[in-house]
Amino acid sequence: MKKFKLGCVIAAAAMVFSMAACGNKEEKTTTTTEPTVEITEAEFPDTSEAVTEVQHEGYYNDLTGEWNTERTTPYGRPISVMINNIIDAMPQSDVSKADIVYECVVEGGITRLLAIFNDYDNIEKLGSIRSCRHYYVTIANEFDSIYLHYGQSPQGQDMIDSTGINDLSGLSAEGSTVYYRSSDRSAPHNVYTTTDMIKAGIEYKGYSTEHPSDFKSVFKFNDEVVTPEGGETANKITTAFDSSRTPWFEYHSDDGLYYRFQYGEEHIDDVTGEQLKYENVLIQFAEYSTIDDYGRQDIALVGKGDGYYASNGVIVPVTWEKTSLNSQTKYYTADGEELKLNPGKTWVTVFEKNDKSNVTYE
Repeated sequence: MKKFKLGCVIAAAAMVFSMAACGNKEEKTTTTTEPTVEITEAEFPDTSEAVTEVQHEGYYNDLTGEWNTERTTPYGRPISVMINNIIDAMPQSDVSKADIVYECVVEGGITRLLAIFNDYDNIEKLGSIRSCRHYYVTIANEFDSIYLHYGQSPQGQDMIDSTGINDLSGLSAEGSTVYYRSSDRSAPHNVYTTTDMIKAGIEYKGYSTEHPSDFKSVFKFNDEVVTPEGGETANKITTAFDSSRTPWFEYHSDDGLYYRFQYGEEHIDDVTGEQLKYENVLIQFAEYSTIDDYGRQDIALVGKGDGYYASNGVIVPVTWEKTSLNSQTKYYTADGEELKLNPGKTWVTVFEKNDKSNVTYE
């Protein structure tokens, strides 16, 4: 609190009065010590704006931007899981519980999913789980996640080795601890895991479940749901990989979420019975290339590009940038500011940049 002292001013006035009295010898000159007068800032109001700090209860989920009031411990490192996404593997199990899902093309024009979970305490039957591809390792590494996969391509193994990512492989010693094969499907579409098996595998490998102190979240979030500015209406978003792989999202205004469809029908979770749905839909255009005789793909995830962000029924153009293999991908709005997602779950499609016309919205 600022204080202003007037003692000096009063003392100076007393000196002037004393000098004037010196001409009259009958008057006695006396010295009076004046008290210091303090004026507080209450008498000089502060016109700066007050800063209001929002107080939250519970623990913050940095994958969704939401506060969980029912959770009893802070979130730690997430898990990232390779999910089979061909029609023979439908319906998938427990995928709807993921906070973020990435979809990329693999060989043969099919796609696989990378499902990222901050909370994996309620996994009953997650899968089916398939093998690693190297660009999924790159994405999983951005989140400092523990990477689950059953097998890997040669390029995937090279990326695991070079990055040193903490992984749980079905073909390594921990495989029987982490994964099981169900009897209701034929291999290779019958590999699953559970909460207890995941935790047992992490303990077996001795992996830390806490982020390092310098870890920063990949995404930023708004405090509450807002409509993207300057966008267009997007009640349906279609990402047509090819004639047989044309998934889409439909916006439901009643709950403000995008519902996922693929293979001509609702994308349903076999465990929960619910359709997959998301607050945010991100589309990242990047260059794909074929790198071997098996048709395996590479994706140019390091560099710059453009894309779309959709939420609350509106879609806007965005750009993205990843400066190095070990850096995080950042997304930006048209004004150059870093994109803030709305609180909730997010779906990210990494789509061939030379086929942008196959991404449509209406």
